[in-house]
Amino acid sequence: MSNYFSTTHTMNWTTRQSAFLTLLAMFFGLGMIFILAYQVNSSYRFEIQKANTETDHQAQAITNQINNSLREIELVLSDISDRISSEDIASAERGEIRNKEIQNLLLDKLVKIHQANNIALVSSNSSINHRALDLPGSGQLINHDYFQIIRNNPYHENIYSKLSSNQHNTGIVVARRVETAKAEFAGLIVASISREYFEQLLSTISLGQHGNIQLIDQELNVIAQYPADVISPPLDKAIIQNLISGKETAVLINHSQTAQSVSSYHSIKDTPFFIVASSSSLDYLLRWRKNTLYYLYGGSTLLIMALLMCYFFWRSHRLTQNLQKKEKHLNASEARFRQMIETSPVAIVLARTPDYFITYINHQAAELFNQTQAGALSQRVFELYKTKLNFIEQVEKIQSGQAQQNIEVMLQQKGGQPFWGSLSMSISESAQSSTLMIGISDITARKQLEAELQHRATIDSLSGLFNRSYFTDRANHEIARAKRNQQPLIVIMLDIDHFKRINDSWGHDIGDKAIQSLAELCKSTLRDIDLIGRIGGEEFAILLPETTLEQGYPVAERLRQRIEAQRINLPNEQILQFTASIGMALLSSDDQKIDSILKRADQALYQAKNNGRNQTVIYSQISK
Repeated sequence: MSNYFSTTHTMNWTTRQSAFLTLLAMFFGLGMIFILAYQVNSSYRFEIQKANTETDHQAQAITNQINNSLREIELVLSDISDRISSEDIASAERGEIRNKEIQNLLLDKLVKIHQANNIALVSSNSSINHRALDLPGSGQLINHDYFQIIRNNPYHENIYSKLSSNQHNTGIVVARRVETAKAEFAGLIVASISREYFEQLLSTISLGQHGNIQLIDQELNVIAQYPADVISPPLDKAIIQNLISGKETAVLINHSQTAQSVSSYHSIKDTPFFIVASSSSLDYLLRWRKNTLYYLYGGSTLLIMALLMCYFFWRSHRLTQNLQKKEKHLNASEARFRQMIETSPVAIVLARTPDYFITYINHQAAELFNQTQAGALSQRVFELYKTKLNFIEQVEKIQSGQAQQNIEVMLQQKGGQPFWGSLSMSISESAQSSTLMIGISDITARKQLEAELQHRATIDSLSGLFNRSYFTDRANHEIARAKRNQQPLIVIMLDIDHFKRINDSWGHDIGDKAIQSLAELCKSTLRDIDLIGRIGGEEFAILLPETTLEQGYPVAERLRQRIEAQRINLPNEQILQFTASIGMALLSSDDQKIDSILKRADQALYQAKNNGRNQTVIYSQISK
């Protein structure tokens, strides 16, 4: 009887359980369908929000890069304004010597700002009197009407304008206003930046296959765009007006028949230019569309795997929420250059000739040389120089009638601490004696800034070698010199074998050590006149001037063998050893630039890779 009761109770419970589970499965299936629909919608909104954020960050990043580039140019233009007079701007005929000094100054500054393609001095009547380079199409840099506005507005020291050109080439102009001693408009110091530079800069930003990024002006004219063949969404004039009135950024969503796009507008500070970055839903919703298909595919088995799918979507939903929270807390911070103009009091030193004992030193000079005014009277003036030979050369030039003004020379304080000074020297003659007068300004900060800018523009920060841009520029000069002098020249392409395996096995820090070790081997193996550059991740390019294949091949082999023998001590008493493959190519009569010979050297390098690595292959030995 007890067993019977137990069996009946179990059967009744099983029936109710079956109905309950069926009903629960139905409700749970409906619930999961609802969750599936919610998940699709949530992921869609997340992708839209993510596209907004990423597009805005990309636009902000390129805006900051352009801002930094413009600030570098402003610093260089400020330095030029300190070193020229209003007469230099007003006239193109300053004498052969002065004209050459001005052009050399402009060329020297142009080298320091790789983003500019020319620097010119524009007079008050808008004529270009001096320029660093005589480039085609550089006759008129600023629109004449806009130039008149600048001429009549003394309140803007730095001016920005769209490049005025009759050709299809576009770009922008950075100009610095120069006034005479009477505060009258003297003209402009102008640096032009071509469209190619901005396109190269914009190409560093990836917005997908159908996205693009533009540099525009207030009139919605496109100055530069990348990629050039992608049709961009229509620009919004109202947003530009809001940015002009003070709003920093704006995001616009455009809808079309084929796709929607997200556009982020950023104003370039203190300029009439704007960055517009656009992402297409064809790119940022691609993953969402694929995921949606997967969700629908899984929904067909929803009733069979209801609990498992419930747990999966719950975890997926939690993951999406966490990602959204993390996305909201990300803040990008970019350092901005600040324009700094340093002025120093003029230091004056007087000395009698011919023994050059100091007869007078003012308070500013005493502070500059870190000594008392009375203590300086027991010294000879050449003791203020780091090198006595510099003083002797300047005195000889003064005595021969050559002016010594704004000469940059290394000086030293009382304790021997060196510093840079801008020095002007003259001799005052009288019936009883002659006096040597020297005026000095401390330019140490400016020289350090120039060195920093030069280093940043030429040196790869990881390897300490030339970067790709500077290596290419120097190599093109060497090729022109070799062809002019009819001398041989070798280009070597070098690549670390299995570098990805090093990164995967040891980590990127060890990979960086391998790159640094190879760079040191290159510098210690090659000559001082050889050019070495890091042109890619683990790729290096070497140019050997005045070298034939018979001379260059042993050099390449010696370098390869030293790399193979190199041992890098790692933590836990481990040792890293790697090899490198090398391709060589000889300068031919058809080569005008480094690109063609680099291509041949690269083909030889790939042949070395295909032959088993750790070997040197000459391009001429490759079977065609």
